[in-house]
Amino acid sequence: MPLFQKYIGIDYSGAERPDSHIRGLAVAEADEAGIYRLLYPPPDRTSRSINIPPAKSGWWSRRSIYIWLRDQLLNSSERMIIGIDAGLSYPVTQLDRLQLADWDQFLQWSNRTWKTTRLTMKDSKQQADYTNSTDKRLVEREFIPSTKSVTDLDRVSGMQGAVSYSTHTVLPWIGRLRRYQQQRGMKVHFWPYDGLDIPADHHVIVEGYPSLYRRRIAEDGWSAAISEHERDACYIARWMQQRDQSHTLEPYLQLATLGVDEHGLIQREGWVLGCL
Repeated sequence: MPLFQKYIGIDYSGAERPDSHIRGLAVAEADEAGIYRLLYPPPDRTSRSINIPPAKSGWWSRRSIYIWLRDQLLNSSERMIIGIDAGLSYPVTQLDRLQLADWDQFLQWSNRTWKTTRLTMKDSKQQADYTNSTDKRLVEREFIPSTKSVTDLDRVSGMQGAVSYSTHTVLPWIGRLRRYQQQRGMKVHFWPYDGLDIPADHHVIVEGYPSLYRRRIAEDGWSAAISEHERDACYIARWMQQRDQSHTLEPYLQLATLGVDEHGLIQREGWVLGCL
């Protein structure tokens, strides 16, 4: 029996401001039947008050993605798995340097350090006390070495393979969802930080990587008109849906091929769903 009823892929971007509606953000949804669609932000009064041009009215902002996702996690009766194309933690070398023992301490530090819920990444960098690093997490070193370091902030947004800007702009929003989970009982499991055993009534948030999935799924019926960012969101949603419906998603969530020490490490560093 499949684990989930709904599969959400989010292609993330660290460009512009948190309220900017930008092409680089995209959200896709797939369901149990294999039907998939792109999702667009609901209209809101904030959009009208800041006079968003009509051409951008169908684009997401980072804030609108957070609000929409929070509401989905609080209210959806369908069990969801959400894959986000952004790093959700640091390499252990950097966590140790910062003396951050676990993921919650890391999120608290990130919230104090990075003001990206109100500033651009460029402006936040000017205020933050940080050390640039090209260190990689275990999953990046051993399984997807083509990726760039999530802590390489000298590799500015837009450079080929850059993930540091999307990482540092998503983390404070993830921290807000974490507080909803801890303080208000939101039924969401942050994988693998909350462990590999997922309660049956919880939604799940994971780190996704579109390049890992695009060679593994068919693109039959995909419109040539959709953007690269929309296509990447579809890759995440469709890969998770196809694996779950074929009863092969669970091994990717259990990570039985990793050793005990590695299991302890990934509860701090995180993991990319799809790597075994």
